[in-house]
Amino acid sequence: MLVAIETGHVRIFRGLGARRVVTLYLFGPGDVFGFMPLLDGGPYPASAIALEETAAQVVLREDLQTAFRRDPDLALGLVRLLATRLREAFARIEQASVPEVLPLVATALVSLLPAEATPGKLLVISLPVRASEFAEALGIVPESLSRALTKLVDAGVLHRLAPRRLQVLDPGGLRRAANATAPRPSSRRATPARSRR
Repeated sequence: MLVAIETGHVRIFRGLGARRVVTLYLFGPGDVFGFMPLLDGGPYPASAIALEETAAQVVLREDLQTAFRRDPDLALGLVRLLATRLREAFARIEQASVPEVLPLVATALVSLLPAEATPGKLLVISLPVRASEFAEALGIVPESLSRALTKLVDAGVLHRLAPRRLQVLDPGGLRRAANATAPRPSSRRATPARSRR
């Protein structure tokens, strides 16, 4: 079956033996997964687990094949989606080979930003998993993730509210960091909100 996430987050992982598990992807609203078995009839190459209450649309293989016969453009749309996922995989490999992990971390954080910012409301992002799992999904060690986050905090782009919660003080700076332009500390830094306990 093909799964399209509406709300919540799903972790895609694979066991590598000796009790070692590697996170491959962290999917959220708008993401679709389950392509390969849907197309070739083989087994799933990885496992999936919802990280929180999650709503999703599920399409069975037989239903999708029927839809493809009725509307070939639907099949073309799925192929485009697969091509996008393949490009993302190549980009991840390229980013992982760069010694500077800041762009990689910033890109991942940008993907967690809400589609639209609400005026007057704090812009806060939450990591869907522990920092160590988040780092693993990015193909980096937790220490590298911590260093990248510290750079973004020092640059006035982020403020740590809790271990998995970050306030975004400068969304533009975060996007520039994602485009491999490290944000520079400014003399006029936004004032972070105080964390409520």
